[in-house]
Amino acid sequence: MNLKILIFYLLIFSFAGSVLHSQTLSWRAVPNSPLSSSRFEDMFFLNENTGWIVHYDGRTFRTTNGGINWILSQNIPLNRSVGFFNSQEGILGTLDSSKPLFRTTNGGINWIQITNLPNPSPKGICGISIVNETTATVSGTYYGFARAYKTTDKGISWNIIFNDTSKARSLIDNYFWSPDSGLIAGGYNISSFENGNAVVLMTTNGGVSWNTVHSTARTGEWCWKINFYSSAGGVISIERNSGLSYFLKTTNGGLNWTEKPFLNYDQEGIGFLNENTGWIGGWTGPTYRTTNGGSNWSLAGWGMNVNRFRFLSDTLAYAVGDRVYKYSRNPVGINIVSSEIPANFELDQNFPNPFNPVTVISYKISEVAFVRLTVYDILGNEISGLVNEKQNPGSYSAVFDGSNSAAGVYFYKLEADGFSDIKKMVLIK
Repeated sequence: MNLKILIFYLLIFSFAGSVLHSQTLSWRAVPNSPLSSSRFEDMFFLNENTGWIVHYDGRTFRTTNGGINWILSQNIPLNRSVGFFNSQEGILGTLDSSKPLFRTTNGGINWIQITNLPNPSPKGICGISIVNETTATVSGTYYGFARAYKTTDKGISWNIIFNDTSKARSLIDNYFWSPDSGLIAGGYNISSFENGNAVVLMTTNGGVSWNTVHSTARTGEWCWKINFYSSAGGVISIERNSGLSYFLKTTNGGLNWTEKPFLNYDQEGIGFLNENTGWIGGWTGPTYRTTNGGSNWSLAGWGMNVNRFRFLSDTLAYAVGDRVYKYSRNPVGINIVSSEIPANFELDQNFPNPFNPVTVISYKISEVAFVRLTVYDILGNEISGLVNEKQNPGSYSAVFDGSNSAAGVYFYKLEADGFSDIKKMVLIK
């Protein structure tokens, strides 16, 4: 045996010590999430395991195990937006004026066109807000025909709640915090949306009447995405043709908005965790981060073309752009794949391999055991403790993120109740 290899294995087998899970909240790419050369338009997660993503080219995907597997379902051309009331019933919006809205009752496996939309019918659906288990509002479009609609029976029937060109020329996103109270956002100009001003409208009576709560004086811009991080605090991204862009921020539930300068950037997706910490994505660029409420911004180091953020809690969120990204306290992403008891302990080859920058390591536990899954470099130095806990019998997977590691050969080792196995993986950059 080669002396260097022998030394490496001796270092691994002699290694002792405890490894603590990283508790740093951070964004990581979801391994195995579908990739796009442009971007996915929207996504919706009910919980950490169950979610959907949609692409303009017609692809719709769903996962029920936190992104380990993605199922390609029915192709719906010109996909734009998606939302779900529960694991089975949801709605999907498109930019096809003849088929703008669809409904599913089987988790997105099949989509049925909604044909009983009121007049004037939508020319497209850019934004979906799921209010509760039966109620949702939808809005569109970014290029004109500013209209909004509401359902109270999971998408079976719809009422029009906005169609006033004196207040908005285009609509992109909407956000309702109750069946009667919410916001719609887009642009206003009587000639064309490209020359318009960004505008935000509010209703407190289910859309019977709308008040303009903010309108910008600059032309060539329009509101894009709405995100609320609390009942009082929220932000809205503003897209513009060129020049310095701004975003909007409220601290009183949307009654008043402050315009805050961002960068000379074609911003789109926006998401704030709290008043200070937030992120903005771009149509064809990287993600930026702020930790002081938007006064300063720097490159976040993750995500391209991010168009939507969705926060499930202050420790769990998802974003979608060129692929799906997850924000969590446990960035290594340990998932229980199956609770069925395996016949033996087993360590699988990571996938993908080679990888850049993340890969999934799967393993099986045949009885209750204290499990350690550790990654080492070629010299035998430990660089990541992925698992260090007692686990029940079942099949598991863990994510290794090599974003901060150099390209090269790495080894990962599984130890559990006397069982031990080592496999090799290759990080390329």
